[in-house]
Amino acid sequence: MRQEQDASESVCAVVVTFHPEADVLANLAAARRQAGLLVVVDNGSSADELAPIRSLLADDAGAVLVEHGRNLGIATALNRGVHEGMERGFEWMLLFDQDSRVTDGFTEAMMGGFSRSRWGERLALLVPRYLDKRVGTALQPERREDGGLEVAMTSGSLLQAKTFQELGWFADELFIDAVDHEYSLRLRSAGYMVDECSEAVLLHSPGDPRVVRWRGRKLYEVANYSPARRYYQERNKIWLYRRYFGKFPGYCARLMLFSGKDLVKILISEDNARKKAFYFLRGVKDGLLGRMGGLE
Repeated sequence: MRQEQDASESVCAVVVTFHPEADVLANLAAARRQAGLLVVVDNGSSADELAPIRSLLADDAGAVLVEHGRNLGIATALNRGVHEGMERGFEWMLLFDQDSRVTDGFTEAMMGGFSRSRWGERLALLVPRYLDKRVGTALQPERREDGGLEVAMTSGSLLQAKTFQELGWFADELFIDAVDHEYSLRLRSAGYMVDECSEAVLLHSPGDPRVVRWRGRKLYEVANYSPARRYYQERNKIWLYRRYFGKFPGYCARLMLFSGKDLVKILISEDNARKKAFYFLRGVKDGLLGRMGGLE
């Protein structure tokens, strides 16, 4: 059984920013109050966008702003933030998207969930219960037969620093999308567990979906991702499929099934469908050819 520790002494919160909006300041302030160190890693925001963050973190010895100057991808940014925390001796890492906000007692609940987990030392990654902050509904995780999670999202996830020392960093070549899922599968491949702490609540915004209706009845939702996001999603799914199909065939098969459904939805229901479909198929092509990194 792990011993619970004071969050202010042991937890580093890492937040990646990218062209942040005004509400990000409140998210950063909330995370700072519940962590011993806050590391903000910015991926190429403008000087005007960064000015409020610089002001917020100024003169705070427990806050660090790392400015990349350009978009190096979510994986590289997370790795930089974790590295900053580890260099300062922090044993726990809480990772966040810029649009997520912790609720009262979040860190304490997460640390307690880790300490009391039924999985004991097999637990490597814990995520909170997510509430869609726009409508207040809970986002349901995908559970396996043994009760653990199939994969986990980055935002709100808690890991020990030693996990990165043992299993390595996030996959830089993925750039964005599937970075969190890949790490979940890597952990599970090594015999570790991924789970949810229902006592910890994170307010989160899962994209900007739109409901498609017919005669007033909901048929389905479309994600409305940008063409670039569609590219990364499809390319990285193939990357995951190639590496993990042998160990997780059901999960990988579902990825491919979802891709087929998404392409149909794009073509019949989304704006800018032609361009999105082009980048979708370009992502498939580059995934098959092994072309990784940032989109040029």
